[in-house]
Amino acid sequence: MAFPNNLARATLFILLVSILSGCQVLRDLDIFSTNQRGVYHTVQKGQTLHFIARAYNVNIDRLKRINGVYDPNRLQIGTRLGIPGARQVLKIESNINKQALAKNKKKRKRALNKGIKAIKGFLIWPVKGQLTSRFGNRSGRHHDGIDIGARRGTSIVAAAEGKVMFAGWGPTGYGLMIIIKHKNDLTTVYAHNSHIHVHKNQMVKKGQKIASVGSTGRSTGPHLHFEVRNDSLPMNPLNYLPKK
Repeated sequence: MAFPNNLARATLFILLVSILSGCQVLRDLDIFSTNQRGVYHTVQKGQTLHFIARAYNVNIDRLKRINGVYDPNRLQIGTRLGIPGARQVLKIESNINKQALAKNKKKRKRALNKGIKAIKGFLIWPVKGQLTSRFGNRSGRHHDGIDIGARRGTSIVAAAEGKVMFAGWGPTGYGLMIIIKHKNDLTTVYAHNSHIHVHKNQMVKKGQKIASVGSTGRSTGPHLHFEVRNDSLPMNPLNYLPKK
């Protein structure tokens, strides 16, 4: 006979929780009432209510009213927003990411205007081998250079004349690496070497041997990871190298 009392207590508890949490349950019922489709979107870092409303093609005032958002500028990360009419949760690029991309694009354009523009054949191939990985997206991450597979110990040469800015053990898996600065803020990077044959501040000529192919650092086999940077921004090395 205690069952009805327990049920009543449970019902009362749910009602109180709903009221104390800003009537989320009632809002949920409002969002998906009358068999209306909808999803819940969890707010991520950098996302604004304006971006979310535009992405789902929902009126922002309606979105504010349904979710009880009175100040869009104080939208918190992790907030669950009911999106009426949506069929699936969308992956929305944050405003921060868009601003960063726009800033990076402007910086890249400024670097190209300031430095050496991509001229086919401006550099020479730093090692004889096979191109095994290209510049750009690789398994969901950006590959800042190209990989050239070659036998361990194969000679690596400077792609252009310049000054050695770094020669030693590099950061984050690069292994033994060399950085050479050329004219107009262009730099080249040579990573995963087995041996280094130059030192910091040394001037090198185009085609001069600077290292030997290896597999140091985070590497799956002997190869050269080669980067071209313009004002510190990674560029596609194939735009500077002669066509094979």
